[in-house]
Amino acid sequence: MDAWDAWREPAAHRDAVKPTDWSIDLIREIEWKRFEDVCQQFYQTKGIRSETTPLGPDGGVDIRLYQDDTGTATSIVQCKAWGERLVGVKPIRELLGVMTHEKIDKAFFMTSGRFSDDAKDVAKCNRITLIDGEMLLMMLKRLPEEDQKKLLDFATEGDYSTPTCPSCGIKMHRVAGKAGRTDFWGCLNYPRCRQKLGMRRRA
Repeated sequence: MDAWDAWREPAAHRDAVKPTDWSIDLIREIEWKRFEDVCQQFYQTKGIRSETTPLGPDGGVDIRLYQDDTGTATSIVQCKAWGERLVGVKPIRELLGVMTHEKIDKAFFMTSGRFSDDAKDVAKCNRITLIDGEMLLMMLKRLPEEDQKKLLDFATEGDYSTPTCPSCGIKMHRVAGKAGRTDFWGCLNYPRCRQKLGMRRRA
């Protein structure tokens, strides 16, 4: 998780009707931590043992997958809840570096957005499976109806769009920018915690 990743301003979910079905808009509305947790829960639902990494610097790994009984991760997952944003080649190359460092030859990159053509080219040559928002939606829709609903309820419980502080694990709040600067998300534990996330306007 990059603490400087930008997040769209959330909708007023407290007054909105809770989603009753998966959609691309919902996937792109989910904040970064909930997105990671949803991805991890998806693998669990598919019968693959998985775990998310703790808060703080994750070394380029958001989820570890265990597909045998050795106790060693067999593949890793990087997640980016970037709304509709295009994921370029740089994050894919960074994931490739993590694979080399951890001596893992298979990885997944999951995003709510899309991938650039050069990102697809690098991934294809290096056993990195790219899962964009539309593909994730399709994967969720293929789950049995009961599993879809269970995961949907998990994804939309409480406030699922306000970003979580990458350090403290609590919901952040909107801070007004000064001297003409744009608003941003700040940690409620400021000044003890100075984490902040940029705020993108709704497209």
